[in-house]
Amino acid sequence: MEFVIYPLKSPIAFTLFHFPIRYYGLIMALSFFVGIFLSAFLIKKRYSNKESELFLDFIPYNVIFAVIGARVFYVLGNFSFYYSHPKEIFLINHGGLSIWGGLLFSIPLFVYFTKKYKLDTLKFLDITSISLPLCQSIGRWGNYFNQEAYGTPYNGFLKLFVDYPYRKEGYYSFDYYHPAFLYESIADFLLFIFLLLIFFKGKNYKKGNIFLIYLFFYCAIRIIVENLRIDSVLDIYSIPIASIISFVILVFSFFAYIKNSKKRG
Repeated sequence: MEFVIYPLKSPIAFTLFHFPIRYYGLIMALSFFVGIFLSAFLIKKRYSNKESELFLDFIPYNVIFAVIGARVFYVLGNFSFYYSHPKEIFLINHGGLSIWGGLLFSIPLFVYFTKKYKLDTLKFLDITSISLPLCQSIGRWGNYFNQEAYGTPYNGFLKLFVDYPYRKEGYYSFDYYHPAFLYESIADFLLFIFLLLIFFKGKNYKKGNIFLIYLFFYCAIRIIVENLRIDSVLDIYSIPIASIISFVILVFSFFAYIKNSKKRG
């Protein structure tokens, strides 16, 4: 028995005033909305209505910064392509967002906002990091619609068929591949459940630890999945830059968790 994942005939969901609306854009929008309202719900559940309202006032700006950062990081990683096709830089509905670029741009703004309104930064980072893997789990399906983020050729139990025009150079003779996007989507969802359980069932966890746990396990997931992919951007000595960054953050989060757990209070 085998299961084959086939792509849709077109990445375009529908047209609106002659403008094509792609599934990738719809999936990204859905993931952002889910993340925003889940975070607001969790804040309201554990903390105050005022904090929830402040979060909803601020988060649209944070999302904008995150998208810009995610796009900038991705474009820099594919500089040669975007240098030759500058118009593509602004077409994020065609795909191409980097989680690390998004965090790099959004976390400083996040810290500024919480300090400005005298909110607990670590507390809000914990809340947001619960929503993040769910957003990523949903967002990975945008890769399915764009026929990207797939792994090495694979003809086993669960495989992904990739249309000829979307196959990478040197792999045109292969029809089936590892559905790397699906692997990460499932792993991200399990991470979301794990963090949610810590939030509701964990007793006396230190502020900031949920955020650090998220970083550690997401980096581990990313390193494993990235090792399968054949479309990673900006390899350094045949190692994807995403894996290098993930490894550095994984090590940092591990020792930061130990240090944070030893703090009193």
